Amino acid sequence: MGSSGPQKLVTVVRSGLAGDVQHVRKQRDLSLEIVCDELGWQQSKLSRMENGQQCISTADLASLLVVYKVKGRDRGQLLHLVERQDEPGRWILDGPAAPTPLMRLEADATSFVSVETLLIPGLLQTAEYARALMKAEGSSPEQIEQWVEWRMLRQRVLDKAKPPTLDIILDEAVLHRRLGGHALMSRQLQALLEAADRSNVRLRIVPSEVSPDAGFHQSVYLLGFARGDTVAHLESKGSHTFVEDKQNIEILQSYVARLGKVALDPAKTLDLIATLARQGSTR
Repeated sequence: MGSSGPQKLVTVVRSGLAGDVQHVRKQRDLSLEIVCDELGWQQSKLSRMENGQQCISTADLASLLVVYKVKGRDRGQLLHLVERQDEPGRWILDGPAAPTPLMRLEADATSFVSVETLLIPGLLQTAEYARALMKAEGSSPEQIEQWVEWRMLRQRVLDKAKPPTLDIILDEAVLHRRLGGHALMSRQLQALLEAADRSNVRLRIVPSEVSPDAGFHQSVYLLGFARGDTVAHLESKGSHTFVEDKQNIEILQSYVARLGKVALDPAKTLDLIATLARQGSTR
């Protein structure tokens, strides 16, 4: 498929497919030149595919997968994404590779809004908090270390020269959930205080006494992009759902706005966290 004229906004699915295609090529240590010479393509064609600027046809992907020697389940998953790459809406991804498209989207985003009812958001988790979380879920030592590594890699997005903004709204119950013990949680709360010192981070707590009446019942992660669109990431055990249709995004944005109205301001939030951190460190 050629690429002429204005391009559509890249959907989550197309973005994930483009990134996967590029990732596989680099894993095989193949240059654009080598691949395109073998297929008789212009290098610009494959470059546009990998950058999400051009849809990838089923035939073209099949040709690439032969060159990359991709078979079995991995081949099937990539071919499935081809069928959905131009469908904005809802995309559900299961399995251990799930964080990969999220990390790619985070790398391009200019703003994050994280609403959490149960846990410290992944972008601000300490390594020991993330490790305790995965251990509590019964993960193997190998899985735990892989997930901790992913957590730490994701957090690098906040250290960019022009970092995205991060707006966090937490249910107060998150602060009282002493995952890994009082000392570990105290260190995690201290990490939250340090993160809140960043100019691009705003942290707010919804007090426990108003949380139920405010309808605080769902964790939501919204990623905003310079081109004006928004993608929601909804996570459950073993499954990641990406939502990008406008109607559902507006519902989630309204939910976030409602919580923002009843949340403590940043100064009072930090006072509360500091108090709880001190209490935990003395136990």
